[in-house]
Formats: sequence, structure tokens, C-alpha cells
Amino acid sequence: MKKVQTERIKKLHKLFLEGKVKGPEQHEVHPDLDKGSRENYLYFTLPCSVNFQRSSPALWKSALLTYEDPDTNYLFFPEIVVKTDYEKVKNDLRKHKLSMQPNKHCKIWVALSNTLNSHYKSDPREVLKEKNFSVPSIISMLQIEKKSLFPYLGGIKLSNYWLFILAYFTDVNFKFVEEISIIPDTHVIQSSIQLGVIDEGTADTKKVEAAWRVILKELSIPPTEMHSALWRWSRESFNPVV
Repeated sequence: MKKVQTERIKKLHKLFLEGKVKGPEQHEVHPDLDKGSRENYLYFTLPCSVNFQRSSPALWKSALLTYEDPDTNYLFFPEIVVKTDYEKVKNDLRKHKLSMQPNKHCKIWVALSNTLNSHYKSDPREVLKEKNFSVPSIISMLQIEKKSLFPYLGGIKLSNYWLFILAYFTDVNFKFVEEISIIPDTHVIQSSIQLGVIDEGTADTKKVEAAWRVILKELSIPPTEMHSALWRWSRESFNPVV
């Protein structure tokens, strides 16, 4: 890692902590639920599985509208989803644009609901408990051991994103929380290229994630903080200049 790149990364992180890297004030909007409740864990689990190829702030806005609508609130309860007619689920996911790809997103939502209902008492906390709240063990389970049970949450981006979200919005006490990696979405990849962390021609999710894992350990910067800094910086067209 070149010294100039290291200094730019440290400067961007410092500016983020000082509140000088602007971003949406309300990104992951959510209902006022007890942080440790099953309902809160479900709210911050199911939408994560369909958060790809779309605007993340728009997703959470749709999630909140869906949760607050008495006619669609049931979608956040796997034990009800699995007993509901598939077409109704598909239509209700579309009502507030929580589903943007009707067939694909509905299939994912129902499959994940089935996994939670059949194996984990319809409670995401049971998933975490199975691996003793250890981030590396949970990641391994999602990405390798039981990948088929967790559609899209088993990918490199969304497995880390889900744990990142839980770390912020629930009462979970993860072991080895520093092992949650940078989430290599479009904005993070663009910021990585801009900082010279990776070349544009070779920038894919695996390489970006691996590069940041090494860098952040060297610099002792929490991945959750750096992800937010990179994500905001890209959205602000790489301002402020570092």
C-alpha cells in the first residue's frame, strides 16, 4: 500500500468522523421497535435480502411503508408469510415498492421466510445464536455451509451488509465484530478506485473486499466506519477532496 494512498484513506476516515462527509440524514428508516425484539431483528433482516441493484435509501423507505401498512405488515413475520398465497405475497411486496423485481424478489423473500420459519423459530436471533454470535462463523455459515438456505444473504456483499445493519440497529453483541468486512457495493467500489486501492479494470467485489480487509487491519480502522465514509464520499462525487 503506497504511503499517499494510506494518508488519503486516513484523511477520509477522519473527515467522516468529524461529520464532514455528508450523506442522507435518514437512510435506514425504521419503526420504533425495541432493539432487542424479534420484530426489530426481522425488520432489519428480510429487506436486506432484496437490497441489490437498487437505491438503498429507497429500499428502507419502502420497507417502513410496508411495515406500517396494516395490510402488508404480515410480510415481516415468516410464520404468516409461509401460510399466505404466493400471489398475494408478490402483490403485497409490490404495493409500496419493497419489491422492484416482482418474481425474483418475492421468491427470495418467501425462501428466506421458509428458512427462518422451518429452522430458526421465525427468529433471526436464532441464526446468530447457532454460531455463538461469532462474525467469522456466521459469515462462513451464510456463504458456504448453509448458503442455499439464505438466498442473497449468502453473497459476499449482503452477508456482510446484514451483519453491518444488525450491529447498528439491534442490541446484538457480536464477537469479532471487526471481521465484518467493507460491503463492496457500487459506491464503495467507486471510492476504492478513486483512492487507488484497486484499479478500475480489476475492480470486482471479491478483490475490493479482500483489499480493504488487509488495509483496515493495518490502519486499525473499523470496517463499519470506513464503509459509511466510502459510501457517502462516492454519493457526494468524492467531496471533500482528500
